[in-house]
Amino acid sequence: MYEKVLSKFNGMIKFTHLLLFSFGSQILYTLAEQLVKSEDNGQELLLCRKCGTDVADSYYLFSHLSPGARKTQKRKLFGKNVTVQTLVNPFGVQFDVITTEKARCNNMGHPQGADSWFPGYSWQICTCPHCGAHLGWTFENTSLGTTDKPVSVKTFHGLILSNILGENCKYFPSYRFPHNDAEYL
Repeated sequence: MYEKVLSKFNGMIKFTHLLLFSFGSQILYTLAEQLVKSEDNGQELLLCRKCGTDVADSYYLFSHLSPGARKTQKRKLFGKNVTVQTLVNPFGVQFDVITTEKARCNNMGHPQGADSWFPGYSWQICTCPHCGAHLGWTFENTSLGTTDKPVSVKTFHGLILSNILGENCKYFPSYRFPHNDAEYL
């Protein structure tokens, strides 16, 4: 009698192992499939270089060209080909900027129309919502309804390449900049 019970018990154990193995491999397969899909789409979180807060998703990167760009180039960044523009402010300070449709940032000050790199757009300084580091600028279209030209986007962000990094970056600083950022550049 015990042999029959033991035999059935062993059979149930084998069935349970088979079921768990099958279920576990399906989960692993699904996770691997999602990883491949996200790599194909080039989706990677963009992080504040100073504190590591996620501020954008590479899925929303797009090319919005400035007529005032000193240099424009395509670079393989964040898992996709990205347009990087070198822009210079009125004080002669140069920035390598990428544009994105969406970003998590706090806008500082009132919108400014003067010295915009993108005609028809006002700008505000865009800072990290966690640490307040300067990430770039938010640009908002000011000519909606006043022109016959189609508007590509109402609002977008220009992020300074040196102030962000991708979540898969090997050189992510696990430290905070305690005194002076220049020490670590």
